[in-house]
Amino acid sequence: MAPEAAPPPAAAPVGWWGRPRHRTRLTFTREGKYLVVITLGVGFAALNTGNNLLYLFLGMQLSMIIVSGILSEQTLRGLSVARTLPRQVYAGRPFLTGIALTNDKRRVPSFSVQVEDVIDGRPLAKKCYFLKVPAGARQHTSYRAEFARRGLYRYQGLKVGTRFPFGFFVKSRRLDAPSELLVLPRILPVAHLDLEAQDHLGTVLRARRGLGREFHGLREYRAGDDARDIHWKRSAREGRLVLREYESEGVRRVTVLLNDRLPADLDPTADENAADLDRCVDLAASLVVHFAERGFTVELRTGDDHGQVGTDGRGLQPALRRLALLAFRAAAPDTPTLRAAPRGGPCILVTHRRARHLVAAGGFARVYEQGA
Repeated sequence: MAPEAAPPPAAAPVGWWGRPRHRTRLTFTREGKYLVVITLGVGFAALNTGNNLLYLFLGMQLSMIIVSGILSEQTLRGLSVARTLPRQVYAGRPFLTGIALTNDKRRVPSFSVQVEDVIDGRPLAKKCYFLKVPAGARQHTSYRAEFARRGLYRYQGLKVGTRFPFGFFVKSRRLDAPSELLVLPRILPVAHLDLEAQDHLGTVLRARRGLGREFHGLREYRAGDDARDIHWKRSAREGRLVLREYESEGVRRVTVLLNDRLPADLDPTADENAADLDRCVDLAASLVVHFAERGFTVELRTGDDHGQVGTDGRGLQPALRRLALLAFRAAAPDTPTLRAAPRGGPCILVTHRRARHLVAAGGFARVYEQGA
């Protein structure tokens, strides 16, 4: 899961013009470093030789540095940025984040502006680039991002920078734009798993006639009945058409139990263990989605917590959100052993291999273990 983010930053100080005053940062490009070194060399040579041509050359270089600072500051002034996040994001799946840049200046356009998102104090590798934003205009673009792990991610702000006009320096400032994004677990195909008779798994029969698969009895054929259900041997023996009847199928139920308890010697923050635990959550989420899409009523249990997903899919998103925020914890010595659900159809267990002893044996239709 994503680490807990620091508290939101304090409000930026306000300048005399009424706008938030953000700290500006200046960094050198490779070309800018060369320019500064050459300028220092020319200045040292001019002071030692008194050559007017060197003084002229030094003045030109200093003027380029000054003009670069003035124009880059003018480019960044009066810009505001808005971020648009998708409603639903899954781990391991790319998604688009919308960026809208507005130039609030009345007459001066902004050139060569790049925008980066800042998460946990660090800018993302993805950048949005705006070649020219006219005065009073608003432009939209998006960038492709992907999170490898589930959890809650907190965006602290947006970093706006420019290399305009000469590319010698990168001037940037950070704009506060806090928001949160919940990344749901990976949803993987589970049809290849050892789930025998998935169509029958979890079927609850009702003791009345219907269109199920279990045999109920025989009766005389009536007009309009399906001829495929005629019992031909019995019909030949009695000299009349006899029809098979079947039990009516009720709601198909299945329970997915995710063991969120760990032995004391298993560190959930270690990279290898964290990956195995995430695979447990991904498998549990995939099973819930798999059965929910096939018309099952799914009960999801995670230790002391439980929820239900209806046949119409209601409750699926809350179940995935609970799994996205699930935190594994060490089992106390007096913690009762987890057991299969007594009701709710067949129970499927998902657990870390080293935490299998914390769950009672028996009563599970399937057991899936992750980790070494």
